[in-house]
Amino acid sequence: MWIHIFLLLTFIIQARTQNSTQVRKYIFATVFDSILLTGNIKEVKNNQILQWSFIDRLQKSLMLFHSVGVDSPSLSPYYQHRCKYYASNGTLELQRLEIADSGIYQLTVDHYYENVPGKLYIYSLYLDVEETLSTPLIIQEPVYIANNVQLSCISKKGNPTTILWLKGKISITNSSRYTLSDNNSTLSISRVDMDHCGFYTCVAVDSTSERNITHFLLIDGIQLLHKRILVTSVVAFASTSMSLAATAFIIFYSLKKYKANKYQDRSTIAFMVIEMKSYVCLLISSVFCILDSDIFVVYRIISGIVIVQLLGMTGYIAFLYLHPFREELASFLVKKRERYIILGTGIFNVIVSPLPIYEASLNVRMCTYPYGDIAVAIVSTLMLFISIVGLSFIFAVKRMQTWNLSKRSSRLWSK
Repeated sequence: MWIHIFLLLTFIIQARTQNSTQVRKYIFATVFDSILLTGNIKEVKNNQILQWSFIDRLQKSLMLFHSVGVDSPSLSPYYQHRCKYYASNGTLELQRLEIADSGIYQLTVDHYYENVPGKLYIYSLYLDVEETLSTPLIIQEPVYIANNVQLSCISKKGNPTTILWLKGKISITNSSRYTLSDNNSTLSISRVDMDHCGFYTCVAVDSTSERNITHFLLIDGIQLLHKRILVTSVVAFASTSMSLAATAFIIFYSLKKYKANKYQDRSTIAFMVIEMKSYVCLLISSVFCILDSDIFVVYRIISGIVIVQLLGMTGYIAFLYLHPFREELASFLVKKRERYIILGTGIFNVIVSPLPIYEASLNVRMCTYPYGDIAVAIVSTLMLFISIVGLSFIFAVKRMQTWNLSKRSSRLWSK
């Protein structure tokens, strides 16, 4: 502020000088830049005397003196290693600018007007050196949104004169849902819903540069819930499909080939482990689906039915395995009724498990959530799941091969 007042007073005093012509110009630059101080002179002539001076609030300092045709240009010691002088037109290049370089740079030329002896040509430049504008930072408060949210755009260095907000590529202005305050540095969003999620960009501008940064707004973890539904539904579909295949293998191959009670009992235990694993995966997916208010109501009702069915089947299988008269048969899976019920529910689970995938993917696309992140999460989870199940299946097959060898060895021993 002081430099503007000082500049005005200096110009008023200089304006009272009758024997001079005044020209003034304002320029802006940033720290560490270089700038050309031009006197608006096309050509320097012999016998002209040029002086560049720097004026701040404390004093007036001589930067350069040049008597054309008489002496060589002379720079003051402070500016010798920071300035480059162009003698042809009197231009001065000031390098490695600092905040302290802000002020008035004045070129005075004597003998400029050949027909008016003693009249001076004075060219004044007001230079304002500012801090380099740093890339701003967007701070979201609160991190998890209930109803309202604030996005604050903060620049660590520099003083932006203008701040703009964009959602995607559309400029944001004050409205019933958006409020800009604190010189546009704060964006307040009220009555937050799914339409507000997405990419918000803060653009900070000063007199010499422009910086921007983008922030992805997640609505109270809703998108995180969509992502979890998508991932768990894919895992549930893989789990129920593998469980149905394993159940069919146990019922139609293992129980028929290995009829000894202890082997059928082991096959039943293997079936229960695989089935409970698929129930847990499907149960988690269904619970997430019910908790997400953006999922279509029909999918949420189906998820509720699936939860009831899973709990009922868990109790039913536990009852069959722990039944006091189960010792009559090594496995309840040899009975037709139990087979049909278990295979029927397995097919039903395979059909309903992928239903939330479509709805969750629609919600994710609505908020333009980065698909790379989702793909990595799905692939990683599936690889871990298939690795665990695959190793368990290989171990089970190896064990079944030893059952056959034990059976043969027992027969040879009896002979």
